[in-house]
Amino acid sequence: MTPFQYVEFYDYPRSLVLRHRGKLVLMQSAFDQGADEYPDNYTVYLLPNSVAADLSRGDWEFLGKLILKPIGQIQIAKIAFDPTRRKQLESAILDDLISES
Repeated sequence: MTPFQYVEFYDYPRSLVLRHRGKLVLMQSAFDQGADEYPDNYTVYLLPNSVAADLSRGDWEFLGKLILKPIGQIQIAKIAFDPTRRKQLESAILDDLISES
């Protein structure tokens, strides 16, 4: 399993970052005001390595400053998390998305 960092938690982490295949990956599930719920998917983005220092300080403000292009989506229900859903996940689910980008 792969460790990750996250902010916001509602049933699952809503924004999390992990390192997979040497790349920083952001997985985000933002609240949908119109539907009044969270989506069932994470939108997946690659982050520049330059944000690693911000993450190590626990600073997530960089998210508002970056223009990110999604590389795909993953259904949250298909992700194997640790029992707390707050520490680790099985990152092999990202293999196809990461190899394509």
